[in-house]
Amino acid sequence: MNSSANNPELRSKVLGILSERTTPARLEQISTALESKRDSQEIVSAMPPADLFYLGFAFRGKFPELAEQSGPAGRELSTLCTKTPTDATWERLSADFGVPHPSFLVTNSSALLNIKTTSSYGGNAGKIFAESWDSNNLYWARVADEMGYPPVELNLLVPELTRNMITNIFASNTDDWPALQRAMLRTGEEFRKGKLTLGTEIARSAE
Repeated sequence: MNSSANNPELRSKVLGILSERTTPARLEQISTALESKRDSQEIVSAMPPADLFYLGFAFRGKFPELAEQSGPAGRELSTLCTKTPTDATWERLSADFGVPHPSFLVTNSSALLNIKTTSSYGGNAGKIFAESWDSNNLYWARVADEMGYPPVELNLLVPELTRNMITNIFASNTDDWPALQRAMLRTGEEFRKGKLTLGTEIARSAE
């Protein structure tokens, strides 16, 4: 993302991939931010983790040679994908970090969907809106990894973090999807600073 701010050709590739995932209004905001060369961390923080995940996955698939040149993290990811390719497939990652989508897939099996965040207005749209938000598990996994929790502890962490996130939601209207992003990031920051009361088993595993 940072490199694309200074490379028009790379920026075009990034925006082309994001156009498959984000709404036109959000894509325009990202494009303007990149063209103005704003801090990459600021841009990344404003994007839902599911969008960033799709960007990384799709970019690696379409431009593998460029993905390996994206820095130490990109090279480490390339090594992991080469070493255990079955663990890096969309199907495997979707099963590990996805959530049920009964309305879209008519099943309760976990999955990540490449769809744009939908509107929550009208009829059963609220349920559709909820199923189009795939960011939570991806974000919780990243925060837990930063704090040294083993992957198996996500089974305990995710429900607790999600409950705390719900209490942090403050939306200005029923279609205010950024409210979910704000609540998620606030919860993650509270978790990093030790401001959340974790269950006994989780707290013990972190010692």
